[in-house]
Amino acid sequence: MRPRRKTTVAVDTYGGSGAPGAVVRAGARMARLGVANVVLIGDAALLQDELGILPYDPMTLRIVAAPAAFPRRVGDTLAQAEAARVALPIALDLLRDGDVDAVVTASPNEVVRDLAALHLRTLPGAHALAAAAVIPTMPRPGQDEPLGLLIDVSGRRTDSAADLVQFAVMGAAYARAVSGVAAPKVALLSTGQGADDGPSEVVEAHRALHALAGVEFVGNVRATDLSRGYADVVVADGLVGHAVLGLLEGLTEMTVEAARYAWKTKVTWRLGLRLLAQGVRMLRKVSEFTAYGGAPLLGVDGLVLVASPDSREPAFANAIKLAARCHDAGLQGRLRSALAPFTAEAR
Repeated sequence: MRPRRKTTVAVDTYGGSGAPGAVVRAGARMARLGVANVVLIGDAALLQDELGILPYDPMTLRIVAAPAAFPRRVGDTLAQAEAARVALPIALDLLRDGDVDAVVTASPNEVVRDLAALHLRTLPGAHALAAAAVIPTMPRPGQDEPLGLLIDVSGRRTDSAADLVQFAVMGAAYARAVSGVAAPKVALLSTGQGADDGPSEVVEAHRALHALAGVEFVGNVRATDLSRGYADVVVADGLVGHAVLGLLEGLTEMTVEAARYAWKTKVTWRLGLRLLAQGVRMLRKVSEFTAYGGAPLLGVDGLVLVASPDSREPAFANAIKLAARCHDAGLQGRLRSALAPFTAEAR
């Protein structure tokens, strides 16, 4: 039997608050550990300088130059986004041509989505692309990590019920293939739990999903229910999903900072936090969900993993691991199969 070829992952080194150093360190470590072969896309001279102080194997890690210099000023996110618009097409073209198996980026979701639509085909039957994100939830039976999947977080309005239904189908396929959930629970994010609650496209999608075989639809959930773990996959309008994700990130960061402040300032608060130590550790773990790597851009004919713009080294390392896991699980093939009924309808 022919040995399985190791996954090759192209990594955009311009995105993420720890770029480019954190990206290079994560890529070199994952390549050295044999997780994947890694291709770093970016400012070649700067990347070579970063690699000069790291142990790495040139047989498993290489640089592809992008004609854009890394922003000189730390925190210049606008310049980083412009540089990513140069680097990402190179990575996406490598993916389209079969030179790499996956792309990892922490560039803004809207930039990734627009460029992927230009450089890659959509999967047969897919109406639209959907950006997914990992969100923290209460632990659920059969789940190793307290995480769920929120789709769509692109920041674009989703005004079609058919798109929401497809997002649900693709999200369920991802949960089965990568998270190992045999029968993932799928919900719609709405203003209420009733079948007629929410805008017309959500009401229509609710009826369609309720009648759709192969998807375990559990109904509507409200924003206050997201963290309660009622569903493995929650489907939302892209604009609403983007706003909810930002709010979750801000709240979890604020809560951990508040606990840190309380520990430093008041002896009585320290005693209380000691009593709640297990809960605080759990909160810290859940609040660091950006370190879980990212989530795929669904509906595109190629494996593109999008990490949080706040990603640092652990997030990039986990994103590369996730890319290899998705590739090994045959995620793209499973998404094609899940979308097959929609392909037949279009004929």
